[in-house]
Amino acid sequence: MTIPVPWPGFHAFCIDSVSSDLPVSSVSVLLHPKSGKSDESAPRAMRAWDNGASAAPEPVLTTLLAQLQTELLPHEFQRVDPMVSTSDYDFPPNPWRLFSQRGHLIDTDADLAALGRGAALWLYTGGQFIWPGVRLGHTMEVPIPIANPDGTQGHKMVELTTRSLRPVVLELSGFLSESECDFIRNYASSRMVPSGLAMMDSSRDSADVRTSTQTFMERNGSPQIRALEERAHNMTRLPYDLGENIQVVRYTVGQKYGAHRDFFNPNDYHRQPAMLRSVEYGARNRLATVFWYLESVSEGGETFFPRALNEAGREYHPWNGNHEDCYRGLAVPPVRGNAVLFYSMVPDGRLDERSLHGGCKPKGSHIEKWGANQWIWNHPKRHSGTYPRKGARKPKAVAGAKPGCEDSDENCGAWAESGECSNNPDFMQSNCRASCGTC
Repeated sequence: MTIPVPWPGFHAFCIDSVSSDLPVSSVSVLLHPKSGKSDESAPRAMRAWDNGASAAPEPVLTTLLAQLQTELLPHEFQRVDPMVSTSDYDFPPNPWRLFSQRGHLIDTDADLAALGRGAALWLYTGGQFIWPGVRLGHTMEVPIPIANPDGTQGHKMVELTTRSLRPVVLELSGFLSESECDFIRNYASSRMVPSGLAMMDSSRDSADVRTSTQTFMERNGSPQIRALEERAHNMTRLPYDLGENIQVVRYTVGQKYGAHRDFFNPNDYHRQPAMLRSVEYGARNRLATVFWYLESVSEGGETFFPRALNEAGREYHPWNGNHEDCYRGLAVPPVRGNAVLFYSMVPDGRLDERSLHGGCKPKGSHIEKWGANQWIWNHPKRHSGTYPRKGARKPKAVAGAKPGCEDSDENCGAWAESGECSNNPDFMQSNCRASCGTC
């Protein structure tokens, strides 16, 4: 919070006092002076919250979060820079949540009491934990579970090193063992197919964007696969049910993946109601990517971030729009067993356009790059309704439609034109009856 890199939705405070007896009756906190629009140079003390004497008192944690929202919400979700994308749609807000410095959810009054006076807490207005980058080169060690050769469960320490502050990019040393790298390669070798690409409204030919091959590992398909999945979730502190299947990719000489984004921006899918429902019109998306290197590559093969910011809050070399320019921004080299963890969102749940990234071509003859990754979402699917575009007008009347036959969304005409009446009949017949001619 002391560096000139905007990271909206993250707030820091410490517990000044908390009653030690359960149930907790009160807590008082000191809020970081840069949380909200404050000109103060010292932490702001916020009053204690009391359970009260009612028959069914509110938990102190619930009252604390409500008070923090009252204090901070007027200053949240502002336009901090053009690279933080705000959805064009109105949608239910994500819950605000508190976490410990090590990423453990503070979910009960007992959690507050256990932390005690002096403990630091992180508030994320987007509702999910993101490892703070702190500063370039910052390192920390995180314990993760690992299966021992004798079948027992053990732990090892993985070192996280900050490579970028926006997007947050962390290099994980020794994330996989030699035998795990071999297991993933052997599993994938006979299953590889040409890599696919999700198409936006404006997409045309994707043939030259992604030239690698890929396969997916069956979700929870074996104890070995499950252990790998659990490791990614343990590292990110994100629940298991938010993960996708592990994807394995291979790049041979000359193959690459041009700079792209892992998230699905609802503003790119106005003509695709199925995708808009999947991302809940902006409330839900891919939050974290854990990319594992299965082989070292002596030259080339990096994961590059052309729009990453340095510690001064500036791009290393202003991006020239070339999606294959690997060395303009940050490039993380492939080292067998290491991994790269990066985030596609900022802490308030909005999308970080600076998470643009790609895979560089391996150089030299007979060189291959093998990797695997897991995408992890910020929330499970929760909302099934439709939400209007901000400032949306009433849907236009459809010529020839019978009286009372109406669309419920201004995008219905465009959706119908793009074939959604047949591609998504259940949704369209409920919401776009006039444009689909079903009434």
